[in-house]
Amino acid sequence: MTTQKDKQDKKPVLELVNSAKKAANKKPDQSSGNGGSGSGSSKTKKFGIYMIKNGAFYQTKTVKGDDENAVVEFPLCDFTCRIVEEITSDDGLTDATYLRIEGTRANGSPLPLVDVPAKSFYSSQGNWANEHWGTLPFIYPGAAKKDNLRACIHLFSTLDGDVPRRRVYKFTGWKKLNGEWHYLTGSGAITAEGLISGTEVDLGVGHMSRYQLPAPLIGEPLKQAVSDSLALLDICPAKPHIGAALWAAVARAPLGECEPTDFAIWMHGLTGSGKSVLAAIAMAFFGNFTDRSFPSNWSDSVNDCETKSHQAKDAVMVTDDFKSSVNQAEASKLHAMAERIVRNTGNQAGRGRLDPNMQSKAAPYNRSLMLITAEDLPRGPSLLGRLLIIEFTPSDLKLREPGADHTTLNRIQRAARDGKLSGLMSAYLQWLAPRMDQLKKDFPINVEALRNRAKDDGVASSHSRAAGIYANLTVGAETFLEFLEDAGAISNEQSNQLLSTIETSLQQLFSEQGVYQTDQDEIERFLQLLRAALSSGNAHIACRLKMGPPEVRPYSWGWRDAGTDLIGNKNYSPMGDCIGYYCAPKDSNPAEVWLQQDTAFKIVQQFARNQGDAFLLSPASLWRRMHEKGLIVHTEPDGKNRPRLAVKRTVAGQSKRVMVLAADLVESG
Repeated sequence: MTTQKDKQDKKPVLELVNSAKKAANKKPDQSSGNGGSGSGSSKTKKFGIYMIKNGAFYQTKTVKGDDENAVVEFPLCDFTCRIVEEITSDDGLTDATYLRIEGTRANGSPLPLVDVPAKSFYSSQGNWANEHWGTLPFIYPGAAKKDNLRACIHLFSTLDGDVPRRRVYKFTGWKKLNGEWHYLTGSGAITAEGLISGTEVDLGVGHMSRYQLPAPLIGEPLKQAVSDSLALLDICPAKPHIGAALWAAVARAPLGECEPTDFAIWMHGLTGSGKSVLAAIAMAFFGNFTDRSFPSNWSDSVNDCETKSHQAKDAVMVTDDFKSSVNQAEASKLHAMAERIVRNTGNQAGRGRLDPNMQSKAAPYNRSLMLITAEDLPRGPSLLGRLLIIEFTPSDLKLREPGADHTTLNRIQRAARDGKLSGLMSAYLQWLAPRMDQLKKDFPINVEALRNRAKDDGVASSHSRAAGIYANLTVGAETFLEFLEDAGAISNEQSNQLLSTIETSLQQLFSEQGVYQTDQDEIERFLQLLRAALSSGNAHIACRLKMGPPEVRPYSWGWRDAGTDLIGNKNYSPMGDCIGYYCAPKDSNPAEVWLQQDTAFKIVQQFARNQGDAFLLSPASLWRRMHEKGLIVHTEPDGKNRPRLAVKRTVAGQSKRVMVLAADLVESG
């Protein structure tokens, strides 16, 4: 029970507050300050319900008393800081906002400038200060403290007005800004007026930062650069298509905004054949690149390679050094990466991902014209269809031949080092800028017209995509030649002659593409592996009547000499599993092989695996493709108006379902 005396002794809470030391009740100071305000000093600065005291942020709260109001001060942290800049980073997929923050500890020592993601800064769950500055700053505990600190920093940073804002682009290539086309590059942007510096492009660290173009060349220096660039057409006199393809690729790369670049160029050959040397020349049109400073290589992670190829929009990008690895597991990873990158390019779509909320995220994909230097080819005809293959031999550039004439190569490399090629590209881009809107309409139409004409003429028939690649390179070269003619660097007659030369060289190159498709054709590969399994003794084919060796060339059907019997007849032993049966020719019917589909497919898969390779096509797809090519001799209806590929045949008195092929298709050499 509380007595009257107790009540007199117990003072009210407000009396205790009123008896506390009160801060001076001055009008809040809205004057400016910086991140170092109060750096170790006792100066006080008020703004709103917050203040800087002894070099740290405080929250103030007014509490009513009996006689007058009291101001209570709550420390939020032991430092001060301000947002000096708000930066929006545009990577071509999403915008990310960062706050650039500078600060000072209460003892006066500065805190380093940091870029804090806006999401982290404004999150009530995060602790951005300790994430970026470690243990240097101290923030008092409590969710309300963090919320007030965030509001305090925001308010303090806007005392002089809004926080300055700027946008940074993380990619090269065309972007329409304020109604005008800008070609973004590390040094700014190329517009119809030339190189401007008001646009900021940050491509990150490493060799990607070498994508920097100078001011466009004009007059006599431009004409000299044109002459040097055209020397690329004569770089390999024995194979003029090499220089023509690279020159056309350089011309086509900046037109990716007009028509997506859904193909890549695969430059393969032995080490020392000059692949990287010529790839570096193509790269030199877009920045300060050499054969030792390519932006990407095959030791990068696949995600890193995808991101870089997405950054290098409307430019040439080299991914260097695709070659067989030290073991089968690493080689498989390399080929898997190649498949992902090439399909990414051909489909113009990245690998889909989900964010933490299970929503689809925008995925990076290749927006460059990619040149790939390699010592091997990727697997599968589908991938090859998305590529233009250029094969190199050591005799093409003669880099290792003593006394070989390298005058043309030295001339182009000197032009690349002096910045003439990149200056020429800047002039080309300046010419393109005011024409981009019209080119976005005309270029796809011109490509489609030439693609259809190439298909009709059989110019590029190795794959359904080949004519499109040919058309893109040719129309790209034609656009570049139109610029050179308008610039007065070449005459109309020279332009027509150069275009004819380039077309002829490209047609020669595309006529060779069918060889690579044949080598990688899954049906042909299946038959080659089947023949190899028979000739190496991993399988055999038996006579359909006696189940013994076929009478003609038993070695070709997987049988081996087993000596002679008592009467002198030769004996043969079967090798491996029986994968089918030989049906000898009769009357006008040629010899046939009746294949046991499941066994034959199993043997081929095992044989490929033993070679350190893999046969990945499914059996159903394989048989269907063989039927579409007309390789299956006999079929029968399945009751649904569809052909059944396995037909009934009598083998040694038993009825079996087999697939009938011509014997010369299967017989090993």
